[in-house]
Amino acid sequence: VVFPYSPRLGRYNLNFQDAETACLEQDSVVASFEQLYSEWKNGMDWCNAGWLNDGTVQYPITKPREPCGGARTSAGLRNYGRRDKSNSRYDVFCFTASLK
Repeated sequence: VVFPYSPRLGRYNLNFQDAETACLEQDSVVASFEQLYSEWKNGMDWCNAGWLNDGTVQYPITKPREPCGGARTSAGLRNYGRRDKSNSRYDVFCFTASLK
């Protein structure tokens, strides 16, 4: 299961190390591209960009709209590419085997 995580301080406040720690505190790890892609194929739609374990920042869109990359774009994973792991700040997508 992949889930987005935003800190209590508000969105886009995690560098990569903070993102790893946040996922660990949720009994999970930073999700991989493959895990996020699988969730997108299952309908995940989330407009906030988050870290993935390869150091890229992406987000899944199933319903294109203006605030999320544009209404005239196709559905898919929006990719910001690799970001500076120390200085860039985003949310994070965490992966856990189950949410029990």
